[in-house]
Amino acid sequence: MRTVTRWHHALVVLVAVIAGATMVPVVWAVFSAFKNDTEIFGEPLGLPGQWRWENFRTVWTSGDFSTYFVNSAVIAIAVTALTVAVTCPAGYVFGKLATGRSNGIFYAYLLVMTLPGEAIMVPTFYQLREMSLVDSRVGLGLILVAGGVPLGVFIARNFFRDLPNELIESARVDGAGDWRIFRSVMLPLAKPAVLAVGVFSFLGAWNEYQLALLLLFSQEKRTIPLGLVQFQGQYSADSGALFAGIVLAMIPSILVYVVLQRSFTRGLVAGALR
Repeated sequence: MRTVTRWHHALVVLVAVIAGATMVPVVWAVFSAFKNDTEIFGEPLGLPGQWRWENFRTVWTSGDFSTYFVNSAVIAIAVTALTVAVTCPAGYVFGKLATGRSNGIFYAYLLVMTLPGEAIMVPTFYQLREMSLVDSRVGLGLILVAGGVPLGVFIARNFFRDLPNELIESARVDGAGDWRIFRSVMLPLAKPAVLAVGVFSFLGAWNEYQLALLLLFSQEKRTIPLGLVQFQGQYSADSGALFAGIVLAMIPSILVYVVLQRSFTRGLVAGALR
């Protein structure tokens, strides 16, 4: 028993050390966002001698981050909503109503997840050009939804499979159809899976760089990742403002994950022990 307790304490210490190590870059970025160049490279992990809020004002106005932030927010929210709206009904069908042939379609979905994004970038670009959706936030959003649907369906299907079939049978006895059962009985119980899909979709859309670089040309349509790269080129001598831009880019992702962490974890592990 003592040996088990000793190993447990050692594991806790190891996890704490790893967590602390992963937090070092985040702490460095946050402190650096309030410093000048001398402080950033002279005392990288020290507190700022003077908290320079003007770094955020510089990146927000001169760096045009207000435009990039709005573009990223609009795309991420729209992609998240559309991905959830598509994957939840599909996950319910595959989890509760699918037969042998339908399961084949599901496994075809999983095959899509194995394709590297770089392998389909060129045909994606030409397809969107034929549809007049190049340099369009709509075009980028549709591609992100298409890329996020397979994983979302996989998560939703596993969660719906774990829900008792007796709930469906009871609802059918009361005269409910498939859509009513899904909307009123099963979907409220699948909140963890919905939130897990939503978190994945939001983070993927918010942090997307390669597709945005390929599809968005106009300055007024660029997103936060593209704006950071451009700002780095224009303000390479102002490291404080650059770190302020990095912090602004991190805030939504951190907030979404922290607020939804518990449900996100439950949604991911659903069906893992079947």
